Amino acid sequence: MRDKKGFSLLEVVIALVILGMITTTLFAIIRGSVKGAADIERIQSENDQVHRFLELCRLTFQSLPNSATLSLKPIDSNIPEGPQELGIAGMPTAFAFGANPVSYQETIIALGLNALNPSFEDGTPRYNIGISRADIIPATNTEDLGGELTANPENPPDEQGRYWMPLLREVANLHWRFWKESSDEWLDEWSETALPDLIEVQLQMEGRLTPLRLVFALPIKTLREGRGQPQGSTSTTTTTSTSSNPTGQGQQPATTAQPTTPR
Repeated sequence: MRDKKGFSLLEVVIALVILGMITTTLFAIIRGSVKGAADIERIQSENDQVHRFLELCRLTFQSLPNSATLSLKPIDSNIPEGPQELGIAGMPTAFAFGANPVSYQETIIALGLNALNPSFEDGTPRYNIGISRADIIPATNTEDLGGELTANPENPPDEQGRYWMPLLREVANLHWRFWKESSDEWLDEWSETALPDLIEVQLQMEGRLTPLRLVFALPIKTLREGRGQPQGSTSTTTTTSTSSNPTGQGQQPATTAQPTTPR
């Protein structure tokens, strides 16, 4: 009868080592795939948010009325290269969010520190791009309004008591410049009543090595003198004639209204 032989201890140890190596490799591959899929989803979501913000800026700038004015200044006058505030006045529908979407108050776009996570892992500041208006938060928060901003720890007021509605989070830097064609230069500050010819924005998100640069063209609106008169309308032409009275003691103007109908 033939004797039955089992595995030796050395063979079992070698098999366990090989199985552990295979399991570790498979786990690393699966973990890398899951992390890669999560990173792709995060980047895609971030790109969608950036696209929506820039599209909102484009629609706002290209819809500026003739009465609108823009202002650009640094938040801290002692740091000219620091964060800026872009103000839009005279456009009631600029960034129509909050309790009063249509507002005649000035809308301000600026960077603000993230109240919950003020810095990244490397210690650099973590910003949010937000908008602020004097009436962006209602006096009472009893009504459920779409897009309403309420005071909470995530949106505390700044040093001037202004509340901000976040539009884009996880921002490393945002810089605006205005192009003045008459002087052929880009300006980091703007206080003129006339609109600039171009607006440049440089946006850098967390983890991005290079900023995203876009240039917006503003509408050119020229008032032209009307020609002719619309068909089917009737106008009244007023003529003034001068006549002398019989006594010769001056002149009296006589005014007659003659209706004119287009042929």
